[in-house]
Amino acid sequence: MASALDRLFRPFEGTRNAYPLGLFRMAFFVGLALHFFPTLLHLDEAYRPGALRSEQWSEWLYEHFLSVPHGALRVGSIVTMLACLTAIAGVLPRASAVVCGVGFYVFASFNSMYVQTLALMPAWAILLLWMICGGGAAALSLPVFGSSPEEPATRVEPRLLSGLILYQVLLGVFFSGVEKLIAGWPWTNEMGIVLSYPTGFMVRDWVAASSFMRGSLFTHALSWFTIGVELGTPIGLLFRRTRVAALVIFELFFLGIVAMLEVPPLFYCIFAFGGVLALDDDEVARVQSFVVRTRKRLMAGRS
Repeated sequence: MASALDRLFRPFEGTRNAYPLGLFRMAFFVGLALHFFPTLLHLDEAYRPGALRSEQWSEWLYEHFLSVPHGALRVGSIVTMLACLTAIAGVLPRASAVVCGVGFYVFASFNSMYVQTLALMPAWAILLLWMICGGGAAALSLPVFGSSPEEPATRVEPRLLSGLILYQVLLGVFFSGVEKLIAGWPWTNEMGIVLSYPTGFMVRDWVAASSFMRGSLFTHALSWFTIGVELGTPIGLLFRRTRVAALVIFELFFLGIVAMLEVPPLFYCIFAFGGVLALDDDEVARVQSFVVRTRKRLMAGRS
């Protein structure tokens, strides 16, 4: 019994190589920046009296928007963006997550017209985890207050944050497959409906222009493939023997979604880079060794 419990909680205890979490930190906050910065930079277009507004998150904040002075909105937008940039750089990531997380949530509540997407649901959860757990600055980050960086081999992080983010991502993907299965995706050919949308709505232009992509045989197969990936890869990523193959399929799956559907970059930054957190220290070390060897060969070729 103790051994089973140890295996269950192992992803959340001890330390691990810091590079996967550092990579995810950069990708996640870059995704948030790409998603929110356009509205925060052009504040008057989305956050002014008389602008077309939409409520999705906090009803209280939405109702009290008009009582906030415009100058306070401008200051809040600047502080929020600066906190996101410091999070990307790995400078005080917990404090940065608190500031930019609160800021993004407030502005999304003031007006969700330009930022609303299903990707915000896991984003709020991950930001909350970062606020509670902290961490993520041991690798791929700027030194803080002149501290000397550690050697790459010694850069480790507590497993808790990366483990919680990984399971947040994998559970979201897995239960997305469950919901599709319950809704009868394979039998109703839902992918055929999605891919038949006109140009400029949901699908990329090249998909809308392709008759092959709308063929019944292809769309039925794609419906089954989608459910298989969403149900299978989260489980495959948890086991060492199947992890590499599952990760390759997982990454190609989300790359395909971005290539075919008009989803925001935040969606890809969360799920595609979240899968990298499944790699254990030995697998990360092999990737680092491959990168170092490749860099040396390139430098030797230039010289």
